[in-house]
Amino acid sequence: MSETTYIKIQRSSRVLIISLFAVYFIVGLFTFSDYGLSWDENSQWKNNGHANYNFIFHDDERTLLDGLDKYHGPAFELVLVFIENAFSMQELRSIFLMRHLFTFLTFFISAIVFFFLSRKIFKKDLLALLGVLMYVLSPHIYSHSFYNSKDAIFLAFIVFSLYSMLIFMEKPGIKSAFIYALLSAFTIDIRIIGILLPLLTISLFVVDLFLNSEYAKQGAKAFMSYFIFLIPLIILFWPVLWIDPVFHFIEALKENAKYPWNGDVLYFGEYIKAAELPWHYLFVWNFIARPILYSFLFIVGTGVLLISFVKAPIAFIMDRRIEFIIAAVFLLPLLAVLLFNSPAFDTGRHFYFMHCSFILIALYGTAYLLERIRVKNILLLVYSFFFLSFISVIIRMIQLHPYQHLYFNSAIVGGLKQAQANFETDYWGLAARPLLEQIVKNDTSASIQLFAENYPGKLNAAMLSLEDRKRIVYVDTPEVAKYYLGDYRWKKITDYRYQRELCSIELQGEKIASAFLVRSPEELYSAKGKRLFFHKNDCERPDSLWTNNYIVEGSDSLKDNRCMLLTNGVEYSDQLVIDKLGAEAGKKGLVLKLKFKYRTEENNNDLKWVVTSGLDLDKPYQWISVYHIYGAAQPSWKEVSCGVELAPNNIDNNKIKLYLWNINKKKIFIDDIEVELIEEHKE
Repeated sequence: MSETTYIKIQRSSRVLIISLFAVYFIVGLFTFSDYGLSWDENSQWKNNGHANYNFIFHDDERTLLDGLDKYHGPAFELVLVFIENAFSMQELRSIFLMRHLFTFLTFFISAIVFFFLSRKIFKKDLLALLGVLMYVLSPHIYSHSFYNSKDAIFLAFIVFSLYSMLIFMEKPGIKSAFIYALLSAFTIDIRIIGILLPLLTISLFVVDLFLNSEYAKQGAKAFMSYFIFLIPLIILFWPVLWIDPVFHFIEALKENAKYPWNGDVLYFGEYIKAAELPWHYLFVWNFIARPILYSFLFIVGTGVLLISFVKAPIAFIMDRRIEFIIAAVFLLPLLAVLLFNSPAFDTGRHFYFMHCSFILIALYGTAYLLERIRVKNILLLVYSFFFLSFISVIIRMIQLHPYQHLYFNSAIVGGLKQAQANFETDYWGLAARPLLEQIVKNDTSASIQLFAENYPGKLNAAMLSLEDRKRIVYVDTPEVAKYYLGDYRWKKITDYRYQRELCSIELQGEKIASAFLVRSPEELYSAKGKRLFFHKNDCERPDSLWTNNYIVEGSDSLKDNRCMLLTNGVEYSDQLVIDKLGAEAGKKGLVLKLKFKYRTEENNNDLKWVVTSGLDLDKPYQWISVYHIYGAAQPSWKEVSCGVELAPNNIDNNKIKLYLWNINKKKIFIDDIEVELIEEHKE
């Protein structure tokens, strides 16, 4: 190849690389405002960033020490709060959009550094370009790079730290030691698991002392300088350590090893407590959340590195230490989870930082395969395959936007419908934002009562205009709401009992969040449909469908002589059990209607008619309050008509149980109970 041709190729490759980064940057700038707010964003902003900022500038030590997030690394959060204050930002929407923008910009810079890191390791622009494409075009990571100021930013700083570590090992000196110390300290102060970086540095230095003493002596000064810089820098970027660095650092390590969260996680169709997830949870998520090409290359790369290590472990550590570090950053956290039995968070997001090592190992697999292809035409086909694979991923990401975190490897999982049945989907509630936007657009009321099933349904109101935000009133119970926001995190679509959908967010034909219209009990009583069951109990004689434990005479019961009486201290009424429903139990659009008369002689009443359903009524599939009797005495007989929507159980031979729950155990008379179950007509 002539020198002129070589220069032209170099220039062309640079133009291509710069163009791709430019496109990525422009896309990020135009789309960062599309994402909703994730579950932890308010906590990160207020309880972490502002708590630390107020400690620094307003001496508010108590708020910091009493906060649940005091051991969550605040380094990047402080940067965001400094920017917020520098621009005197007050409006919530502007603040969170700024946070999304700077989270993206930081990750974008990490992609550039990842390119240089890959090129330094593999000495080839093309491999480095393939690596950065896999780094960015990983849908889950891409999505989190806009709104996750913890896990995505920690990944970014792992990249920065690894690159500075590589330079430090190549040219140990005071300057490289300081830069590496600065970046690794900041990384540790985002997530304390970043302590892995100096531990690996120590380990390699100890190995050098025994096996390469001359090199160790030459680098001893730089090594000592690194730790002299590192310790005060860790304290500098983490204000709680200013109070008592040793104590609080140890406490942070303890909390990180066993973080006190034991929420339910959907895994292979079962809700499992985080602390009880099986050992393979993180391994599975590493593969189902990435394109299959990346996983294949990772497996090849793992095999290549493993064979090299097994053949000559000492030589591998000494001569191929960057490979050793990359493998260690991927494997050691997994081993730590197994050893300490640490709970894994949804999708294993606390371990997203391993993405850097995953892609670098995949690049070793790529390099190995490409080196063995000698035929030019076949090599061209391989590059074409890479190109088509990336185009396919980009198309999927565009289709999913702004929910790239709902990407699943269809070759392993299937479509989104199968994924929803088996794994976490919009667990961070980003889809609550467009639901709220549609509600305030469609409903022009001055006051809109909403019940949000989970916190993101409230948090995402911050992304609305101030005018629309003022119209929204969040209520504590769905019965008094106009709309119910469901995000399917801990419920499947068949768990929701509401029949009328105002709007929903759909991807690939599957709903990921819905806003339901909540109809009043009186409105539901007027619903029309096919009657599936009807029964009336006038309490005049034993009823075969009721338990008949509290029927009394002489109750002053209108025209009749008998009624149901709950005396003081009785908590539950007689129960109606409806069974042998068969396939009717799984129908959609079920409404249970209830009509009854009651009177009470005492104040401070608190009673609820309750309906439960399921195969085992002691462990019901659903428990619903039908009607609430609350407050002052009702000395004369009062007739009540009400209704309630039931969720389709999809269980044959399902049973339904109805009873009155006398919470305050006050005296109450009940009579003329009518129960009807209908399949409501679709409008």
